[in-house]
Amino acid sequence: MQLPSEHRAVLEACDALAALPATTLHLVTTYFDTPKAALTAAGFTLRVRSVGARFIQTAKSHDGDVGLAGNRNEWEWDIAGATPDLSRLGDVPCLASLVAKIAGALEPMFVTDVRRTVRTAELAEGCVVEVAIDVGTIQARGKAEPISELELELKAGPPGPMYHLAATLQAAAPMWLSAESKATRGWHLRTGQTAAIHLATCPKLDAYADAADGFRDILGAALGHLTANIGPTLRGDPEGLHQMRIALRAARATLALFAPSLDTTCVARFDRELQAVCRSFGIARDWDVFCLETLPAAMRALPSARLIDLANVAETSRAASHHGIDTLIRGPQFTATLLALAGWAGQAADDASAPAIAPMGRSLADLAPHLLGSVARKTRKRGRHVTQLSAVRLHRFRKALDRLCDDSIVLAALYPHHRVSAYRTRCVALQGILGAANDAVVAAALGNTLLVDERPDLLAPLKGFLAWNEARRTGALVGLKSATKGFRDTIPFWT
Repeated sequence: MQLPSEHRAVLEACDALAALPATTLHLVTTYFDTPKAALTAAGFTLRVRSVGARFIQTAKSHDGDVGLAGNRNEWEWDIAGATPDLSRLGDVPCLASLVAKIAGALEPMFVTDVRRTVRTAELAEGCVVEVAIDVGTIQARGKAEPISELELELKAGPPGPMYHLAATLQAAAPMWLSAESKATRGWHLRTGQTAAIHLATCPKLDAYADAADGFRDILGAALGHLTANIGPTLRGDPEGLHQMRIALRAARATLALFAPSLDTTCVARFDRELQAVCRSFGIARDWDVFCLETLPAAMRALPSARLIDLANVAETSRAASHHGIDTLIRGPQFTATLLALAGWAGQAADDASAPAIAPMGRSLADLAPHLLGSVARKTRKRGRHVTQLSAVRLHRFRKALDRLCDDSIVLAALYPHHRVSAYRTRCVALQGILGAANDAVVAAALGNTLLVDERPDLLAPLKGFLAWNEARRTGALVGLKSATKGFRDTIPFWT
């Protein structure tokens, strides 16, 4: 978590840390790569860290889990000096073949100079956590960026108590989550390049596992996807914001999917908090689509309509919505919600003694048809008489279909691919139609907000845009009836 420097003293004085013995280390770490970034392209980081008179070489792969509780593959060796010893890399799968290519070409890319204060917390259930506070700088090509962060590393036991400790510390000294490593920040400082966005990945579900494990893995994947894209979003990447919104939607879908087997009060609380966050992300995403996709398409279709004036005004609203997202992510409530949700999810999944959540003890494969069937019935109900639905009811149908698609994606691994494929194809086709129609509805609403009293010159361009946009919506809905019929007629893969 990113720790504002003015909150460090408060953090270290809180009850959870004050009584723990602390050790402070001075760590100077140099990251190496070739001028053409061969190691980074292969998915590896190579560094040499000096701790007193000791030199430690570490190779890390980037293909491990990232996010709220990231875990990367790592190899470590003591070496003789500050220069990498490439002979050690023969122990690393997929990296040994690169040794000849990078030999003689490695250069220092950036350096981190950190004073790390380490404590060990022994928590309930045998959970042991290393608590590290890092303060220092990242340096690259004459530029520097401060480091001030808290890192919790699970050394033993279940992760639940660690999340509760994180929540306690975050309440004592407001911090915000970031999954960006020091290496990622160093590369950004050196090159100016934004970290790549992370796409959603489905957890590897075991058909014989119980539903509690499935719930924990599915929600954990959504939260990991969410936090992995915080860095790109804060650096202004609209696709990072889009991925965060997808992850928020997936987290809410998971809560709704397993709600019959969970404590209803807790589900309602977390869904309410996530919905508020989703609303802010939805507004920002709508402005991104409007400014980056819809208006450029309209400009190509209406080259003489002076839509550039609308675009300039719209960009101001888009920038304001992104500023709101930055404030939200760095604010205490966003991080507090995610930590509380992660901690509760593990506890709720394990607590099979309460009657309200007894179904969590069943196998996921046995429970999945019931869960998916319930969501599918609600979706089909909202799509009845689809050609007669108002824009509002079409929006509700679209949201229900989105939730069904999210649920079917994460549970698809439990079923044969050929059974899933046909159903998913029909769902995606219908999703595309409803999504395009909804984009047009949103674009009309956003367009109408751009009229301001002091800009009567915007009226004519807006009128032309709205006419083009309505035609676009009408065109999008042409195949709605047949796509809905195809969806309704397709046999669900879980039956």
